[in-house]
Amino acid sequence: MRFIRALWPVIFLVPLSWWADRGCQFAGVDPLYHTTLWVHERLGWFIGILAVISAGVVVAKISVAQLRFARLQAVADTVPERVQHAFAVACANLEVAIPNVLYVDLTVPIATTVFGRTIVLSRGFLDPLDDADLELVVRHELAHVRHGDATSGVLWHLAFAALLIPGFEPLERRLHARRERSANLTAAKGREEQYLSLVTRISRGADLCADARLGLEAAARRPEDRWLVWIAPLVVMCLAVALPVSHAEFRHDLPYLVSHHC
Repeated sequence: MRFIRALWPVIFLVPLSWWADRGCQFAGVDPLYHTTLWVHERLGWFIGILAVISAGVVVAKISVAQLRFARLQAVADTVPERVQHAFAVACANLEVAIPNVLYVDLTVPIATTVFGRTIVLSRGFLDPLDDADLELVVRHELAHVRHGDATSGVLWHLAFAALLIPGFEPLERRLHARRERSANLTAAKGREEQYLSLVTRISRGADLCADARLGLEAAARRPEDRWLVWIAPLVVMCLAVALPVSHAEFRHDLPYLVSHHC
C-alpha cells in the first residue's frame, strides 16, 4: 500500500507526447505505452479507488484502536485512593475538570491520554512513584486533556493516513513532540527542579528538551526530521500543481497519442 501511494503520481507525470513513436524496436514498449495511456485516461477512477482504499485504512485504524481500548476497559480496576487524591489536587491547581480515569492492574508501564478526556494509568507505571511524583505525572496528563492533545493527535494521524501521498511521519513526530513539550512545561510550572528530576529518572536516558532544559519529548525527535519534515508537504504542493497541468496536457494531446503508437 505504501509503495503504491508513493509511486502512483509518477505515472501521471510521464510526458506521453515525448514517448509516442519512440522505442518501438524494444520488446514490451508498445504494451507499456498503451497501459500507461489507459491509466491516464482513467485518472479520476484511479484516484477514486485510492481514496476508497485510504478511507478503508482510516476505518481499520479506528476499529483497531477501539478494540484495544475496549480490552483495557475490560481489565480496568478501581482507581486507588492516592491516585484519586492526586487528580483532585492537580485538577484544582490547573483548573481542569476531573477527567475519566482508567486504572489497569498491569505491570506494563502505561500513562497516556486517549481520544476524548480519558487518562489510562497502570500499576506498573504508578507503583515506583511517590505521591509528589504521582501528582506531577497527573499534571502532565491533565495538560494533555486541557489542550485537547489526544483528540488533535488522533485527527492528525488519521488525516495523514488518509492522504494519497506518504512521507508525513516526520511532521507527525514533530507535532507530537510539540504537544509533549507543552504538556511538560505546564506540568513543571513552579516545580521545575522536581519535574526535571522525575523526567530524568523515568526517561531511561532519552534526550531532554533544549528549551528551558525541561521535559521528555516522547516523540524522540530525530535529527533528520529538521529537514524531512518539510519534504512531504512540499511534494504534495508540487503535485497539486503538476498533476492538473500534466493531465490537461494529456487531454490536449490525446488524439495524437492514440494515433501515434508502434
